[in-house]
Amino acid sequence: MSEKFDWLLKKTPRSVDQIRLWPENPRLNPDETHTSLSDFADDLTYDTADKKDFYELITSISEDGFIPADPVVVWKNEENSKYYVAEGNRRLVALKLLREPHKAPKSIRRFVRKASDQTNLTEIEKIPVNVAPTFEEAEWYINQRNSSSSLQRKWTRVQQQRWIITLYEKHNGDIDKIMSITKLSKSELEGFFRILKIKDFVKLDEVRTKLTDDEFDKANSYRFPITILERFFSFSDVKDRWGVEYDNLEVKIISVKSSFLNAFAELIKRIVNNKEDDKINTRLTKDDLAEILDSLPQVVFPSDNGQTNEAGAHDNEGDGHPHSGKNNEGVSEATEGSQESNSTNTDSANNQSDTIQYLKGNPKRPKMVLSIYELKTDSYRLQGLFSEFKKISLGHKNCVAAGLRVFLDLAVLNYIQTEGIENSIRAQYQDDLRNVPLKKRLEYIKSNHLNNREQIIVNRLIDSNYHYSLDVLNGYIHGQETHNLNKEFLNSFWDFLFPLFEALLDIKEN
Repeated sequence: MSEKFDWLLKKTPRSVDQIRLWPENPRLNPDETHTSLSDFADDLTYDTADKKDFYELITSISEDGFIPADPVVVWKNEENSKYYVAEGNRRLVALKLLREPHKAPKSIRRFVRKASDQTNLTEIEKIPVNVAPTFEEAEWYINQRNSSSSLQRKWTRVQQQRWIITLYEKHNGDIDKIMSITKLSKSELEGFFRILKIKDFVKLDEVRTKLTDDEFDKANSYRFPITILERFFSFSDVKDRWGVEYDNLEVKIISVKSSFLNAFAELIKRIVNNKEDDKINTRLTKDDLAEILDSLPQVVFPSDNGQTNEAGAHDNEGDGHPHSGKNNEGVSEATEGSQESNSTNTDSANNQSDTIQYLKGNPKRPKMVLSIYELKTDSYRLQGLFSEFKKISLGHKNCVAAGLRVFLDLAVLNYIQTEGIENSIRAQYQDDLRNVPLKKRLEYIKSNHLNNREQIIVNRLIDSNYHYSLDVLNGYIHGQETHNLNKEFLNSFWDFLFPLFEALLDIKEN
């Protein structure tokens, strides 16, 4: 073997705590900042499948120790003399969390804490790493790696594309240089860049105004399922009917562009909304194409006389032809209707943000929890209740009121288990946790774990004379009074408790 690769044969023990994580890791969301260990872990466990794989990795290290079968590659940053991990970020995050479980995101902290309790932390204080002479050498390894380990997850298609885009920018579009690094063919690289250019149509005003804020955020996210878009535009029938042509790296639209973008916007809507019965998915086949294309807005083409023809049609004379002058009139009418619809969509998208702001904190809102909030938790009961709060009308006031009391109980219990303070509470009250009532649990958490703002909320909550009190919540289940059972009061009660829920749970606003 060439001396150039000697560093791959030499493993050096390095402290897990001292090795730094790589913020530019393609597995991470580039739109978010990653400054803490929790930020990295939160991103790596965002999807259900990713979380499941991460749990398996944590369990493996906890039960069997760290197995150095697959190299962990680091390089030394000459600016600060710190070592950063180029290959093995996910494994390093798992090791760091096992050593400091209190730094795990709330959504996975309980699992990590239990695994940490069963782990020999001394054995994972240091791990063997391969120290690359430069970042360029580490970069080379990233592209060469080919592990068969089930615990080492290969990059997804999107992550691979992001890495190639990084190389494209770094090497000023030098395709030959990128080919030498990635070992991909020119046609593969061109395919990568073309589909990314197609995806970027989402940012055009003609498309963006047809999407809601939520749809645009999903479409513009690095988590957008670009493989569906890639598969859709791989079919020649799609390119023919929508007027898409490729010229090396360029994507040319030969149909009427406004017509193409209107259909493209609807396609994006279908992809991001991801309805179960929609055939626009990664399993899309040619047999499904005709039905799918017919269900999307028609794409029209310019003709020699300045009129427009439907996609796939040829210029022919005669009133009996589907694309005669009579039908062109229909196309014009459809265009006018489309413009009117686009105007409505634009108004809807522009107004949605204002509507959300109006509903936040508004006691007259129709649902207790707005759709912009997301709860990340391993508790299916908490997750289920939270989802129901976003769906169920406050016309079902008894269900919502009782659910709020249950949600508070579950949130407190989840926090106790997440923070691993069961034994401390048992010792405090000289009783088994299941016999300690909610009021005492709240008092213990208030005194030992909460900040001033949340302490004030708990003090008021356990005060039976306060209008948003635990006694009122208990009355929703055991009492008979109904004077506090109205939409305004329930919404205000949730808003009063919300800062406490933010402290106890991992709730974020999208």
